[in-house]
Amino acid sequence: MQTHTISLSALFAMAAIVAGCTDQRSPSEPLSSKTSVTASAHGGASVGFTDGWENGTTVSFFYTKNFFCAEPPESGAPTQCEVGEDGTVDPRPGKIPVLYVMTPTGFTPDVSTLQCPIAGNCIDHPSTIDLSRVFGPGFADVPLPPHSHIIDSELPESQANGGQAGWWEIEVIGVSSPAVWDQIVAGKSLATVRALQAAGVGITGDIRSNAYLFFSVRPKK
Repeated sequence: MQTHTISLSALFAMAAIVAGCTDQRSPSEPLSSKTSVTASAHGGASVGFTDGWENGTTVSFFYTKNFFCAEPPESGAPTQCEVGEDGTVDPRPGKIPVLYVMTPTGFTPDVSTLQCPIAGNCIDHPSTIDLSRVFGPGFADVPLPPHSHIIDSELPESQANGGQAGWWEIEVIGVSSPAVWDQIVAGKSLATVRALQAAGVGITGDIRSNAYLFFSVRPKK
């Protein structure tokens, strides 16, 4: 597992915004214009779309299965999902590509820049998550914060070619600077994120989790 340095100020800012996330509507409730639910499949999982960013463009993620989280590591959330430690149980063998969950912390960006804008409610995502390994025991079961997504289909392990559906492992990146967030929104790429992380201001490193999402990547209509 790769280790990354995380800004303490950014983490405390993330803790503050997570503590304020009280919207815990059920996944069956209307989400927003950013999230389209169309049907049901695979053990009752919703079928629908969110936006994502890929190499400078906006694409559509098409979800057909529910999220996957398994212990260990131990999680205090009913979903069994946690941030701060890599999982030991994967949904399938082999290399799994990474979905970077870009999470604004300590400020609220324009809702149009959030692909999952409602705390605790996004298509086939966990509604709650354990953040206690990052913030302490008071954060063992909190709503999944509003966020956006970045993938990099140029990586060898990516499944983003040809619209093939598959599992993606979640890594979280906190963004505590509105100016940095705006640069990410403009760049829409992992390369932009890496350059900002190298600068080391207003953004965390990659924070591992035991959570996975299942979707295919399609051109944005």
